[in-house]
Amino acid sequence: MVMNHGIIIFTPFFAVLIGFIFFAILKKRKRSAKSIYKLIDDLEKKYIY
Repeated sequence: MVMNHGIIIFTPFFAVLIGFIFFAILKKRKRSAKSIYKLIDDLEKKYIY
């Protein structure tokens, strides 16, 4: 009975923790529009001009 009570308490905690880590990784990988425009501008300067 005590073991089931512990599982009920800690399962949502671990689910939130895993979700937060997953969200943080996705957010870090996403580029902002400003950095994409800068990348395109740099490539144009390098290969076109």
